[in-house]
Amino acid sequence: MTTLEKFYYGNIIPHENPIIKGSEYDMANRLVVRHDEALTATLTEQQKETFQKFKESYLELLTLGERDAFIRGFSLGIKIAVEALSYGKT
Repeated sequence: MTTLEKFYYGNIIPHENPIIKGSEYDMANRLVVRHDEALTATLTEQQKETFQKFKESYLELLTLGERDAFIRGFSLGIKIAVEALSYGKT
């Protein structure tokens, strides 16, 4: 099966990466969770609702940024491939 076929059938999902235990990402994620829990424990119910809305909005912003970075990176990769394939043909 080709890479394009794997991508078409959903066997390649570029935005999903497993978190490797002990990695930089894992350690940073643990800090976020710990601080989130510590902060949430000090908030009133109304503040918790506001904080939850903040986290959801921020996640949406991060998701949009990741999507745009993926598109820019993919576009750049295609441009590099086209340039490499056409090198010396002119």
